[in-house]
Amino acid sequence: MRKIPTIFDRNWETNRKVNANLVVDFDFANAVATEKLDGMNIRLTIRNETIVRVEKRRNPTKIQKKQGIVDPWYVDAIQGAPEDKWIFDAVEHSDFKDVPDGEWSAEALGKNIQGNPLNLDHNEVFIFSLPQMRTKIILDDAPHSYEALRSYLRHKKSFIGNDALIEGIVWHHPNGQMAKIKRKDFDLKA
Repeated sequence: MRKIPTIFDRNWETNRKVNANLVVDFDFANAVATEKLDGMNIRLTIRNETIVRVEKRRNPTKIQKKQGIVDPWYVDAIQGAPEDKWIFDAVEHSDFKDVPDGEWSAEALGKNIQGNPLNLDHNEVFIFSLPQMRTKIILDDAPHSYEALRSYLRHKKSFIGNDALIEGIVWHHPNGQMAKIKRKDFDLKA
């Protein structure tokens, strides 16, 4: 799994928020913007509409980063392990009818996951890598300039959440390239 680059440079010496310097070479005009969902990144392996494997994202440690390992990967989530309880609850309360066989990157969301920023009343899985699911979170009105994004992210409501703001935006280009920005990347107090 590749880490998705943030589109703007950061103020590394101060607050680590982004500044107006675009640091990605990205074709926004031909990309599709989608809501970045705030949950736990997982991967599901599905066969005949049945979950046969559940994995969770693992980020490199500081030591691994010093060794040059920068991209995250997936490890098995363990049924019955306390730290994976809510992942399996989200899987159990999701419908995988009509999901083709394969490995699908997804987001576990809900009342017991990441502090429930979407104000959901249950846990569920959203398979953002499945094209027909991704169409539910397309942001047709998403800008890509610094000031316009800063204003947009201050007020944009989630398609999935209950009266909740979006976490950010992920742009998907037909060539497979992606780029992102999060609301928390901006200094919204200024």
